[in-house]
Amino acid sequence: MPLGYIITEWTESEGLIVPIHYPDNLNVDLDDMMRIFYAHITGAGESGNVLVRLERSRCNVTSHFTGMDSETPIMVNLLLELGEDPDHFGENIIHEINEEILKYTSDMQIANEVQKEEIIMNLKAYLKNSLFLLERLKHLTKEQRMAQIYSSEKSRAILEFLQERARPRKELLALLEDKLGKIISNLEITLDPFIKTDIIKQDWIAGFSDILLFLTADFTISRAPPVKLVEAAKSKLPNAELAKKYLEVVRRFFVNYTPSLNDNLIVANNMINPDKFDYIVLFREKPYPLNKIPKGPGESFKFIKAMLKSMEEDKIITIVKDKKNTEWVFLLSDPITQAFYPEYMIEQIRKDRMSGLLKKEVAVKHLELLENVYVKE
Repeated sequence: MPLGYIITEWTESEGLIVPIHYPDNLNVDLDDMMRIFYAHITGAGESGNVLVRLERSRCNVTSHFTGMDSETPIMVNLLLELGEDPDHFGENIIHEINEEILKYTSDMQIANEVQKEEIIMNLKAYLKNSLFLLERLKHLTKEQRMAQIYSSEKSRAILEFLQERARPRKELLALLEDKLGKIISNLEITLDPFIKTDIIKQDWIAGFSDILLFLTADFTISRAPPVKLVEAAKSKLPNAELAKKYLEVVRRFFVNYTPSLNDNLIVANNMINPDKFDYIVLFREKPYPLNKIPKGPGESFKFIKAMLKSMEEDKIITIVKDKKNTEWVFLLSDPITQAFYPEYMIEQIRKDRMSGLLKKEVAVKHLELLENVYVKE
């Protein structure tokens, strides 16, 4: 599980300092923090991310640096257990967390002492909640794992390569590194959601020195009209006025809706956020007045309202007012993933075998795996 955060600043007068760490009992080794700092500033000292293994502290650290050109160079360090990798959680989630943390540190720079204490208190509350969020990311549903695949550039590239043909792990790794222009250190972790959703199967073939990866399922991700809510609204629920307004909002949205990579990424990022996904599942069943939305453990109304605002901006929910000016929260578009049988692979295997791109043993094994999936379905 994630161990905690260490936030450091670089100052000309004092060098590297640690103004905030959470939990409070988290051990801070300045030598280790300097190792991470040097990993960032090697070269131009630009903003970016690094992953560092700390032997002394017995942990991995995924670190974001604002760069030496920033007004106050800051490192946000998320400490993970050895063996954990940021890919477990998804690059977008950690990016969002880092951005939110930096908003707090930016506010601290211009605050007086009293304000600064309150900001630090709020920041630590946020860090606590984010650790809980990251832990929940290990227990995603099947549809969330598919969204996790889609949300990652690396995973989308893996899917594209395996949609062409089965590949040995080493070949896939080389293709990935060439396409993305960076070293891929933990391919097994990146492949984990593919395995858990049965999108790929791994197998040995006699005479081959490497495990082969076979695509046995595929999926789409998009928005769909919230079926249950639309049907209820057609029956004038929760009341005739709200139902009419809601149906018009949904109609206007889907008349102009066209799936795209950017929009699908918005959908995926909402799905893989456990807090947002909990509310998507809740709103699939029925709408709620804003002031009567069920709260999860430790969630404040302020937290819920901020999250709902983000979901509204992403066109996941919509807020409709009744004649008493009460705000009702409806699901506007239902984020969905749909798995399907990759029938196109059969013709692809035939073509690759005829052209010599695929060895007979690999083609036969892939067809056997696809047949097994087809029979089960």
